[in-house]
Amino acid sequence: MKDIADYQARELEETASNAKIEADRLLVKELAEMRDRIMREMSHREMDSRRELLTKRQEISEKVFERAEKALIEYTQKAEYASLMERYAANIAKVLTEPGTVVYVKSGDEKYKAQIEKAFGGAVTITVDDKIKIGGLRAENAAMRLAADETLDSILASKRGWFEENSGMAVV
Repeated sequence: MKDIADYQARELEETASNAKIEADRLLVKELAEMRDRIMREMSHREMDSRRELLTKRQEISEKVFERAEKALIEYTQKAEYASLMERYAANIAKVLTEPGTVVYVKSGDEKYKAQIEKAFGGAVTITVDDKIKIGGLRAENAAMRLAADETLDSILASKRGWFEENSGMAVV
């Protein structure tokens, strides 16, 4: 009878030990799954927050550039815009020196034809370009295989990268 009692005690102890080991494994597995689930949820939340921040940053950037575009369009209605057009024409005329230069302006800027022709010495064709929305001018000379862009549109567009880097709105 003592042998049976000892056997039962050993079996009970072994079963309890196995149950504890299995419970520990199950606990470790469930903790790992819970940790993974929490990490995934945190990662999704972080991604959603980043996406939201990027959207907000894009909205702010668009508003800033819309305001800048409006301000530039207003500037093109002022008297000092004429001297800017003269300066741009003179800059381009220094580069596109051969005959056959075509200068593109926005609709309404044909009124600066005399100043542009003067800068080029008269040998220039002036054409309205609907792609120029704000102002300034663009020119090309096929014989020289050169083009020059002094449009306010391209100048403003070139500032986007600088603005993103220097606006302090980086999402990291």
